[in-house]
Amino acid sequence: MNVHETGVLDASNINFHNPSELAQRLYFFPLCTGHYYCTERYLVQRQQYDSYLFLYVKRGSGFATVGHKRVKLAQGSLALVDCYAPHTYGTGTGWEILWLHYDGVLAKEYFRLISQGKNAVCCTSANPYGTQQHLEKIYRMYHEENKASEPLINQHIVGMLTELLTHAPTSREMDAENICSSLCAYITEHMDQPLSLEQMARQASLSPYYFSRLFKEETGYTPHQYLVMVRINAAKYYLKSTNLSIKQITQRCGFSSQSNFCAVFRRFTGETPGVYRDDDSEALST
Repeated sequence: MNVHETGVLDASNINFHNPSELAQRLYFFPLCTGHYYCTERYLVQRQQYDSYLFLYVKRGSGFATVGHKRVKLAQGSLALVDCYAPHTYGTGTGWEILWLHYDGVLAKEYFRLISQGKNAVCCTSANPYGTQQHLEKIYRMYHEENKASEPLINQHIVGMLTELLTHAPTSREMDAENICSSLCAYITEHMDQPLSLEQMARQASLSPYYFSRLFKEETGYTPHQYLVMVRINAAKYYLKSTNLSIKQITQRCGFSSQSNFCAVFRRFTGETPGVYRDDDSEALST
């Protein structure tokens, strides 16, 4: 079916589907699907359209906005949008897109798992060619073959959702800042213990290599560097604010020995713990 929308070129097509009662009870089902060639004037703004949207960018670029979040869509990007919420998408330069509005009894739950609670997901699919093939096969059922099979369409939609769900980052990976914040607090609470990289990585449920790289990217320090800094800062506090002995501070801050504590402290501050502690008394007496 030809399209009569602003910014949509004549070569574009759209097809609509009226789902059967069986499909509405059992399947993911399409509402409409299309292959659009658009100019820079193409823009869709809706308060609500009861469905979820797959939008794949074959050529060009654009954007999608849900709520206050705007994401860029480059060539090869796949946007999954909750159209039950107010949404906008379009292009300022022109693009070629394959798209599918769909729904189903499990559509909301799948979207929640993939999006990790966000209103829109924008990603470069781990298998962009596979995503394109799924959408093109659904589109061809209507545009070329004139025989839309609801079970087969369901299979294609499940394939795309499974691809996103399988390759979607876990909640920890999606929120690296929270991981590192939690680990920073854990290090502070357990600095008196002989924390190893492996132990900290287990606490984050990550491999030592990935945890070390992630922590460095987020904090600017390796886990070991951060641990030493926490211990030194705690030692400074104890030296200036308590009457604890050097031996007691060594134990409370997790240093392996008193000599190790003194050597590390001097390397970081340029002073021995004793000199650092005495600085205040000397200043007061002058």
